[in-house]
Amino acid sequence: MIINNLFKSCLIILFLFTLNQGVKAQDKVKVDSTDAYFILIDSSFMASSVGDYALAETYLKKAIQEKEEQALNIYLLNNLGGLQQIQGKFDEAIMSYTAALVKDSEEKTIRFNRAKLYALIGKHKAAITDYSILVSQAPTNELYLYQRAMSYLLSKDYDLAELDLSDILKLSPKSLKARIGLALLHTMKKDFDKAEQIYDYLVEHLPNSADVYEGRARMYLARNMKGFAIRDMNKAFELSKVSVSPSLYRLKANVLMDMGDDKKGKEYLDRALKMELSVDPTKRKEGDE
Repeated sequence: MIINNLFKSCLIILFLFTLNQGVKAQDKVKVDSTDAYFILIDSSFMASSVGDYALAETYLKKAIQEKEEQALNIYLLNNLGGLQQIQGKFDEAIMSYTAALVKDSEEKTIRFNRAKLYALIGKHKAAITDYSILVSQAPTNELYLYQRAMSYLLSKDYDLAELDLSDILKLSPKSLKARIGLALLHTMKKDFDKAEQIYDYLVEHLPNSADVYEGRARMYLARNMKGFAIRDMNKAFELSKVSVSPSLYRLKANVLMDMGDDKKGKEYLDRALKMELSVDPTKRKEGDE
């Protein structure tokens, strides 16, 4: 499931930094632009905490303009990108992440945020470029390898995707996530027998994973085995409970439309689209998809 707690982490960093400044300021420092800078940051935090992301964005932009050379702006630009992403301002979010990376091209978490957003909006080649830079910085990072493999899959670069997933299995032979990726890979290549073997293995080892049942349902649907697909899809919904993923709603939409119920299918598709457009990167862990 779609990205990270970076926004909250950065706000904690900002709070501690502000607190430290406050301690140093006990020697009767005069009010200057630094005070305005941190007041704007605090105002952004307060607006964000009550869900007013537009206002939070405005305060953060003003803070960055207040002290353009402040080193802390790298993280403010990242937070700004997160706020813009929540509001569906994807192009502006990309620009904010990019501005942060111009200041520090080695900042992996911000590059990861940009890569995930590129993937979210379908710019898979750009996502692959960012993931490749991350892999070069951390060659044994399984998360970066997996995310790049998924972007390769969506670009139909199946051989490269398989290489990344195989590398993960070399690093962690028991990795179930890599096997989920391989099952999806074989499904997309229409090598259904191999995909089914992997899914059967995964169901045995991850009997409570909605992702596994969702993946196998997709495989069965691709094989035109609708009964099995509906069974696994319903199991995925049962296991998801209240945290149903937009991809699962999309799957149900596809099943319903395939069965001729276009009206109900469109309802589920609209629900999936609404969820995808309101992705909140501040409420997800870095490894979530």
